[in-house]
Amino acid sequence: MGSESVGTSLEQLRTSAQALAQRVYNSEQVQQSLQYANEHPILTLFLTLVVAMGTVPLLIFLFFIMGSLIFTVSGFLMLEGFLLTIACLVLAGVLSGAAFVAVLLTLTVSASWFVVSHSQEVFSTVKSHLQDCLKGTMENIAPGEGSNTPHKDKEVQEEKEKMPNAA
Repeated sequence: MGSESVGTSLEQLRTSAQALAQRVYNSEQVQQSLQYANEHPILTLFLTLVVAMGTVPLLIFLFFIMGSLIFTVSGFLMLEGFLLTIACLVLAGVLSGAAFVAVLLTLTVSASWFVVSHSQEVFSTVKSHLQDCLKGTMENIAPGEGSNTPHKDKEVQEEKEKMPNAA
């Protein structure tokens, strides 16, 4: 079934090409050119050879240009691909470094916050214990006997114990 459709397509192509060739051949300009070629065979031969011999170098030159363009574009694409790869690697390194610094800063701030908040709690606890201790020693010391520091009170009491006759 596929080969029949290809066969009919080729037949239609051949028919249309023959119709086009017949139209071109029957045109008035082509008929005049053929008549001129029959009247001046040497000039026609010269023009035919010039066109035939000039076509080969022209085609070689055009192929060279096309090849150069293809290789230039390919090389440019390779270079751009390489540069894009390097740029992506540099970007990944910079972003990784920035993420690392951000994590370190976050950990530092979190640790500082933790230390400050717990230091405040510890300071409050120590302060309340000291106040409790100081209230206890102030109650044990009779008015007028004590000095401002409990350490000196202990020294005075020890001296009094050493000298029992002084009282």
